[in-house]
Amino acid sequence: MRKNFVIIIIISVFSFNIFSQDFGKVHELIIQGIDAEYNMDFPLALQKFQEAKNIAPNDLRGHFFEQTIFYWKAMLTKNKSDFETFMNLSDKLVEKCENVVDKNENDLDARLYLGWTNIIRAFALGYMGENYLKAASEIKDGNNNLSFVLEKNPNYYDAALGLGVYNYLASFIPKKLKWLTDILGFSGNREEGKRLLKLASDKGTYTTNEAKFYLTLMLWREESYPEAEVYAQSLKSKYPQSPAVWMLWGGLLSQQDKMQEAIDAYEMSLNYNKGKESEIILRVAYGALANAYFRMNMYEKSSEFGSKYLALLTKDDNQNNRLYSTGVSLELMGNRNAALEYYKRARTDIKDENEWEKYWLRKLREREAAPLTKTDSLLIAADNNRATGKLNDAARDYASLTSASGINYNDDVKVQINHGLGLLSYKQKDYNKAIEYFKLNTSLNPANEKWLVPEAYFQIGKCYLKLGNKSEAQKYFDMALDIGYDYDFKDAMDGKIKNELSKY
Repeated sequence: MRKNFVIIIIISVFSFNIFSQDFGKVHELIIQGIDAEYNMDFPLALQKFQEAKNIAPNDLRGHFFEQTIFYWKAMLTKNKSDFETFMNLSDKLVEKCENVVDKNENDLDARLYLGWTNIIRAFALGYMGENYLKAASEIKDGNNNLSFVLEKNPNYYDAALGLGVYNYLASFIPKKLKWLTDILGFSGNREEGKRLLKLASDKGTYTTNEAKFYLTLMLWREESYPEAEVYAQSLKSKYPQSPAVWMLWGGLLSQQDKMQEAIDAYEMSLNYNKGKESEIILRVAYGALANAYFRMNMYEKSSEFGSKYLALLTKDDNQNNRLYSTGVSLELMGNRNAALEYYKRARTDIKDENEWEKYWLRKLREREAAPLTKTDSLLIAADNNRATGKLNDAARDYASLTSASGINYNDDVKVQINHGLGLLSYKQKDYNKAIEYFKLNTSLNPANEKWLVPEAYFQIGKCYLKLGNKSEAQKYFDMALDIGYDYDFKDAMDGKIKNELSKY
């Protein structure tokens, strides 16, 4: 889900302040374009931004926002044509800004647009897998330009947005990408990132709502749900019919085990998408609904929305997760032949950094090779009940697994049961009991679910943090990082640990 909601953040829009001979009219058009973007009406937004550019050709705002339309579309769909259009437009904008700065290095408007264009170019290059070294260079240039703006004018609050996002995200760069922080000469500061975003949210001219979007997601990541809800509710008040905001709200609810309320929010998103028929919203909402119904063990609905989601994807999109849940839903409904059609569609051309897609490829191969067993079905139901807050039902399911007579589970099954019981105890706030279950996994040697051994050390560390023992937590976090063999999600471990430690 995080990944899904890591995708919902991109539909937010950045905007900045610049003065021109037509400031009032351009300002009005930019605001109208931003509102259209929040309501997922990209054609209308593009029309407004291009009109602003046409009536004031020397005003950088119209040029900046025109390019961002294609940036968002490329980031949401990975469409190469949109990416190339964005890069071409941004090349022209960079040249315009640099020409202004060459004449007057203290032109803060040009510095601002140049800096933020650097930042979004970096995001696009990295996300599209184009050139990570170039992306690092763009980030560094962007940070330098945005910092210059705030140093010269601390009241230019809109510049705080880009620096806030940069500071926050850079603070979680994993060890694998240490070369990136070396190039940047900066490792980020999480608290400074949030401070800057709150500044943009409270005092920004155009960035107040965009900052709220990011603050919602960042506080959600930190499990500061009440504070995250404050920002999300503010967005709902501003854009009550925005499909994107309703998707954000649904994601926030789902993370708090409020799955039926999340489903209602996703349905509202689809309802407000009527008439626009934004394919982006259809895809995100269908995927979220498929996942939510699967978690609720409502397999017919899950397969329905899963098939709708998959019908909209291209060959470049992540799809193995939804192929898995759709296929498993069909198999649990008694239709293995239909399930096999989904298992066999697994995407195999996966980039190394796409750990989740590789994980679900492995799970699809397992499902294709052998039918679901009774143990598999019970594990799925137990994990789903736990994940949706039905803790009594989950405890019953795990008890059925542990009390089954005449079954000698292999280590792959044992680690999954222990992991589930550990997470269940964690949700019940019985951290000492959770530690007992997780420790059982540290002595097992699963053939396939190897990741659950280092994950056990990580989860033990989380429990010790809850118990107020940070030194013991750090010891187990270090043990998780010291695992030498390859396993699923290994590259993400360092970032996960940083995230946990940042909460205390």
